[in-house]
Amino acid sequence: MEFIKVSKVEQVQLERLDKTLVGTLHLTPHHIIFNHPSEELWVTYSLINSVECHPQNEEGLYPLEIKCHHFVFLTLTFKTQKEVLEVYQTINHLTCIDDISKFYAFHYKPTKKFDFTEGWSMYNPEAEYGRMGVGSESSQWRFTTLNNDYSFCETYPSVLAVPSKISDNVLNYAKKFRSRARIPALSYLHKNQASITRSSQPLVGLKQNRSIQDEKLIEAIFQTTNSETSPPSHLLIVDARPTANAMACTALGAGSEIIDFYKHCKKEYMGIENIHVVRDSLQRLVEVISMSDGKGVISKMQLSKSNWLKHIKTILVATQIIVDNVHNHGRHVLVHCSDGWDRTSQLTALSSLCLDPFYRTLKGFAILVEKEWVSFGHKFRSRSGHLAKTKNFVDNSSINLNHGSQSSLLTNMQNRFYSYSSPKPTADKETCPIFHQFLDCIFQLWTQYPTRFEFNEKMLLFLHEQVYACQFGTFLFDCQYDMLHHPSSIKKSTFSVWDYILSNPDLFTNSIYEPELDKTMNDGILMPDTKYLRYWSYLFCKRDEDLNPSEILSPLVSQLDLSSSSLVQPASMDNNSDHHSQSLKSSFSTRSSPNLSRAHSQVARRHSDESQKTTTITEDKQSSSSSSPKSDPSTFSAPEQLSPVNQNSQIQDTPAEAHSDTEIVKNQHPHHAKAIPSYDYSHLKHPLESPSSG
Repeated sequence: MEFIKVSKVEQVQLERLDKTLVGTLHLTPHHIIFNHPSEELWVTYSLINSVECHPQNEEGLYPLEIKCHHFVFLTLTFKTQKEVLEVYQTINHLTCIDDISKFYAFHYKPTKKFDFTEGWSMYNPEAEYGRMGVGSESSQWRFTTLNNDYSFCETYPSVLAVPSKISDNVLNYAKKFRSRARIPALSYLHKNQASITRSSQPLVGLKQNRSIQDEKLIEAIFQTTNSETSPPSHLLIVDARPTANAMACTALGAGSEIIDFYKHCKKEYMGIENIHVVRDSLQRLVEVISMSDGKGVISKMQLSKSNWLKHIKTILVATQIIVDNVHNHGRHVLVHCSDGWDRTSQLTALSSLCLDPFYRTLKGFAILVEKEWVSFGHKFRSRSGHLAKTKNFVDNSSINLNHGSQSSLLTNMQNRFYSYSSPKPTADKETCPIFHQFLDCIFQLWTQYPTRFEFNEKMLLFLHEQVYACQFGTFLFDCQYDMLHHPSSIKKSTFSVWDYILSNPDLFTNSIYEPELDKTMNDGILMPDTKYLRYWSYLFCKRDEDLNPSEILSPLVSQLDLSSSSLVQPASMDNNSDHHSQSLKSSFSTRSSPNLSRAHSQVARRHSDESQKTTTITEDKQSSSSSSPKSDPSTFSAPEQLSPVNQNSQIQDTPAEAHSDTEIVKNQHPHHAKAIPSYDYSHLKHPLESPSSG
């Protein structure tokens, strides 16, 4: 194609951590491909977060630094300035796109048909809420199609569940009092009939406005509980924001509920920070990790200053509060933040997963994400920055290190400025790793309750990557309205990410999943334990001992076959297939997670058996916690050259008043394996998928 200035460059040096390879670079319409005689690396352009052309180095070569959204950092070094500029310009053009239709999802074709093809239709709101009892003759909840054409609220699903005694006319008035018309609507109905509802903030303002219809709607939610069979309680309004942030919104015409106007209600602020604080926190964390420069030496103090685990802890504490109120006290909980599509989605989804074992299955988790994130309008396109990358491309190649040119430096700074100030489809301030935070919280729960999830860590890693890889249509839009009104028929022109996951259950199934435990332990309820939080090392392509305290390592006794977790894939291919169809073109080839080890299984089963003797959530948490041995995700060697690596045990937090990550990540989890036998990873050697074209 004409915008590909160069499609192939020989003798390119690839540096990744402390590994260096020399091979051939290919640029296709959708992928960067680095080919070495024994290995290949594939990266989709949408995964690229930033690219910087560096000046000529002391060896006379031209480095090109690439940083990806899934935390793979690469440096490609070229022999001539012409080569590096042509590659830079090509990557810039193919990465900084202004039309969703140009994404890989619209061109991806699997080489074989998916076994599961219901990804776009698997979430049916009537069926899912019906599973909870909504819509039955005895139900206190009903479905409304008031938003069938999205005229009621563009960012809400077309079908909503609301209290039966509230008419659509009342809803039409109530929407005027909620930001963006996001009224309180049902998210989850527990088996004790206590509910989790979600909304946006009320438009209280400095005049302390109120809405009788909004108050009646919330009162009706409270009255859905049968007072004859359940003790009287109150409705808890969970404002996910810090108190100061909520009060600041009052000056802008919004704010938080004036609790005196809401009968039998109380309100609690959860203190979860906004997107700007979270974005900066991840940026600081990544900077610290990337500064290790492949030496494996990462400052734990600098990690703690990022406050990343502090934010994770705050979300999990809020989840604890919701789960406790719903399950143990039978209270209805209304959750909102500002607009109700970021922190609200985190809390409703996490709480539902802790309360309902169905959402901890492969299919159930898919339905949970579709319901709480996609249908309720989490802004995947904006938060992921799919169309906002221009400012992240910087060309410093014309700056001579020995004879610095002021004019070249000025030109470069102007390029930075103009790129930053030029109009973009998505503002940089809109980006934030909200869904990443959610997956990190799931990872924390997964490590605390290793036998209670049908899916494994690999699925969480895969989902994180696919949010940015844009290989599927699931995470391309800000809401269902945008998806349905796109010129292309998304459900016909792209595949759902769930088609892939549910067609490959062997890749994503937890080998030590024990669903029967949900029938015998704590009514199937999980309670997050914030004393045991750890950095998600594999997400950042690091070993546990790189990020988590080294004094708590558990030795890996036997050699593991970790070929699947190498950054690169074997270059060998079937003689009957061409190169492109046999290589792993899925962006997931750059890093994948191994399955749980048998030791993890043995430890988890032992502790699960012990915990069956008790009935308390605390004992359940202590007994089923165990560590999962990880491979070395930074390894760039061929599979047969890999050596054993160490595995970090669970880590213990200090008490709840901890205010930094240093205080959160400190001590050893009370249960860990003393010896870890080998595990067969051979089933992970093969590529996940091969698209029909590059």
